[in-house]
Amino acid sequence: MTVSFRTDPNTADLLLYANPQKAGEELTRRMDGALDEIRQQVRTPPGELADKAATAGVELLRGINVGSVLLSGWATYRNLRAAARRTLDNPGTGQMVPLVDHEVVSRHEPSVEVQVNGQPVGRLRFGIDLVLHVTGLQASVRNGRLIRLTGGDCVASAVCKVQGVEVARQDYVLVTLPINRDLGEGYPILREARAAAGAGNDENDSP
Repeated sequence: MTVSFRTDPNTADLLLYANPQKAGEELTRRMDGALDEIRQQVRTPPGELADKAATAGVELLRGINVGSVLLSGWATYRNLRAAARRTLDNPGTGQMVPLVDHEVVSRHEPSVEVQVNGQPVGRLRFGIDLVLHVTGLQASVRNGRLIRLTGGDCVASAVCKVQGVEVARQDYVLVTLPINRDLGEGYPILREARAAAGAGNDENDSP
């Protein structure tokens, strides 16, 4: 059993677009100015480059999971790591950690290679920034793992750029967190907790 941490919205495309089915169309409309530089290297029918760039952009946005971004950010939170260490050193104990008002910032800079007749002619550079503002949250930690969240709110802002040009922005999106329920086997805050879980799984698999 693995940690269950699904937010709503759960991916970056859903943060940016109320109707994700039309995300590609929206991006295509905003792409023109961003593609001037690469159009000098590529000859394609009108609109084809923007369509393909938008498709790539939507795929990149769908690949950014909001829950994973939050978990990765919390894994660096000093008080949470200290509690994880104490509970890992004292098996069977648990602690509540107030996660005071804070922001988890995640910046992504993927790129997509553009090819003509199978030959690379340039790269499209994307920039995707997420800012997740969390308030009033408490974390339950046991055996070095985050096992439960209580209360709290999360509001997100998201920006997408292509070749340094902003093509999509959304601010103040309410993100629903999986609060007041157990998070499966829990999320390992410390590397040692992850290793201990792996060792336990190996023992369970032994005949």
